[in-house]
Amino acid sequence: MSSSTSRVHALAETAATYGAATTSVPHVKLSISLPAELVAEVRAAAEDAQSSVSAVIAAALRSSIATSDQARLDQALALDTEDNAAWASDVLALTARAWADLEW
Repeated sequence: MSSSTSRVHALAETAATYGAATTSVPHVKLSISLPAELVAEVRAAAEDAQSSVSAVIAAALRSSIATSDQARLDQALALDTEDNAAWASDVLALTARAWADLEW
């Protein structure tokens, strides 16, 4: 399977996943310029998914935004984990001192 064919299938799968969710929302016409090769892939993906070019592009944008949002969330969680580990380490030292100073 060629690289172009696999991209078309990936776009079609993305369109199938996200495409049907927006049929009742308002739409806005937008004029954009894309490389001819990309337009050919999008059209092939739309045909493969039995969908419109607009639905394929919208689905790809939604997928890209979701991926970006997830990456930001993952980064924030990683930073939070580091902060929590540092806090736990500090508290452990304080707790150890408190136990050591405790008179029974």
